[in-house]
Amino acid sequence: MLTCSTNLLLLLLTAPSAELPLQAVPLPRVTIDDPFWSPKLEVWRTVTVTDIFNKLEADGALTNFDHVRDGIPSEHGGPPWYDGLLYETIRGSADFMIQHAEPALEERIDAIIERVASAAAQDPGGYVNTYTQMVCPDQRWGMNGGDDNWQHDLYNAGAMVEAAVHYWRATGKTRFLEIATRLANTMCDTMGPPPRANVVPGHSIGEEAFVKLYLLFRERPELKEAMPVPIDEARYLELAEFWIENRGNTEGRRAFESYGQDHKPVLEQDAVEGHAVRATLLFAGLAAAGAVNGREDYASAAMRLWDNMVYRRMYITGGLGAVAGHEGFGPDYVLPNSGYLETCAAVGAAFFHHNLNLLTADARCADELERALYNGILVGTSLTGDSYFYENPLERGPETSRWPWHGCPCCPPMFVKAMGALPGYIYATGPETLYVNLFIGSTGRTSVGGAEVEVTQTTRYPWEGDVRITVDPEREVTFSLCVRIPGWSRGATLLVNGEPAAVGLLGDGYARIHRTWSRGDEVRLHLPMGPQRVRAHPSVEADRGRVALTRGPLVYCLEGVDNGGAARTLALPRSAPLTVEWRGDLLGGVMVLGATGLSVQEDWRELYAPVDETLRATRQPLLAVPYFASANRGPTDMVVWVADGP
Repeated sequence: MLTCSTNLLLLLLTAPSAELPLQAVPLPRVTIDDPFWSPKLEVWRTVTVTDIFNKLEADGALTNFDHVRDGIPSEHGGPPWYDGLLYETIRGSADFMIQHAEPALEERIDAIIERVASAAAQDPGGYVNTYTQMVCPDQRWGMNGGDDNWQHDLYNAGAMVEAAVHYWRATGKTRFLEIATRLANTMCDTMGPPPRANVVPGHSIGEEAFVKLYLLFRERPELKEAMPVPIDEARYLELAEFWIENRGNTEGRRAFESYGQDHKPVLEQDAVEGHAVRATLLFAGLAAAGAVNGREDYASAAMRLWDNMVYRRMYITGGLGAVAGHEGFGPDYVLPNSGYLETCAAVGAAFFHHNLNLLTADARCADELERALYNGILVGTSLTGDSYFYENPLERGPETSRWPWHGCPCCPPMFVKAMGALPGYIYATGPETLYVNLFIGSTGRTSVGGAEVEVTQTTRYPWEGDVRITVDPEREVTFSLCVRIPGWSRGATLLVNGEPAAVGLLGDGYARIHRTWSRGDEVRLHLPMGPQRVRAHPSVEADRGRVALTRGPLVYCLEGVDNGGAARTLALPRSAPLTVEWRGDLLGGVMVLGATGLSVQEDWRELYAPVDETLRATRQPLLAVPYFASANRGPTDMVVWVADGP
């Protein structure tokens, strides 16, 4: 039986496993059937995707392609990155379609692709970036005095390549892939080491996208024969590596400085800097490329940057971006509760966590992926699926409410990208090893140890900490089942077929069960889920004298609507016991935390006065709800970090 606290486990750690990078069990081989996630996925699939397409179209995102096709001078609809937002929505939609066929949605996307194709056909190399073509046509890729930091040529192109790969995996249709591959070839011809141009993305996404394009053609060489464009997949990986390694070399081009992670070579960087979305997407590409090229300098740089991000510059919700001015990181431990915390940044972080987990087999990365999914990302879209948050601070005023749309609506497409990919985060395989990374009711089918294996989870996680894992190999087969033991857990237990498991918890954070598996073998994981008071590092000035409430992977908050109309004047006495209650009538069904707290009122008439004349505290019941469900009942204030009362 595995049963010990995290602190005790630290004394028992062995060296991390030296396995090769992991492979995620792909989306077509995973089916989610989960009481927490399935209803949400249904909303996002049926409501959110359509809402985004409708609103992008109303803003002129599709008309832009028509104007390029027809050569019509016109004002560009939306900001320069609207092409990319359209492609990102296609990518997320494609992943949803793998899980659930959507003929009408597929027909709509096919029609969008044809409009993109008609615009791309106007250029022999397939170049299309509607903003640049309509506003500054002589400054492609930010050259000739242009600025890709604003134009987003490379961002839009990278988003197209990524979306095309995902759409092919969902439908088998090559039309979009042909368009994207022709453009990728043009990019490979144009930029790179001399004599090609020194061009790197002003906004990252292309790094991981080009790794995906490389992997697709490496895995499916028959596709190259079916494509009407020449394909040398090695060039796509080489260009991704160039974009990563050539940061800091600004010869002959505009410098993006630390804002765009361009202040020095990425492989030499030791702290996450600048715009949080650009940084996390760049580092996600760094980890993805490192898993493919096997270079130790890529892996060590990715882990070094991740350590700085997670342990010094990340919020308890998994959110990133303390500084509104540049939508980015501040110095170490500068984490104001009014921080920016763009939804896109949490999504970018999730991609980074996932890719680094595959590269290193380190469960801490899956821990942080879980943190982001259940908190920093999930909060970004309303329970109804049609209103959103751009910023997700840990403290909101009473006037705050979600918006139906935004002048820069980048977060909804990124949200559907993250959630469409959810099945692919659950399971992974390594040499003779099957990993369970997330506890989501699901069935995964994969090959381990030379045999086909079906693994099924049944659980009410995150509301309850019991997980049943059934292993059904096609024949008896010996392999290791590695079950993540979350870093937040205390006293986890494991049973195999009802008996205490003889397992080892490795330094990578997984409980490893090595045995010969037969059909119907059952693993039961129990994770105690008592509520916890959490303190921040003493260097986090904003949270001194405050505590946050968590339960399992969920961060909780207090909203004024539940707490006498004002949340930011509340305090939680250290002696107050915390209660846990299921509320099926609240926010679609949530587990809430309760306590007897204090309402603290201050009354100042003078510059200085005795404490007993200015401070009045009265007892009142406190109710905390999951952070992800906040701001779903009209304008109200909210706070995550509450005063730590006496």
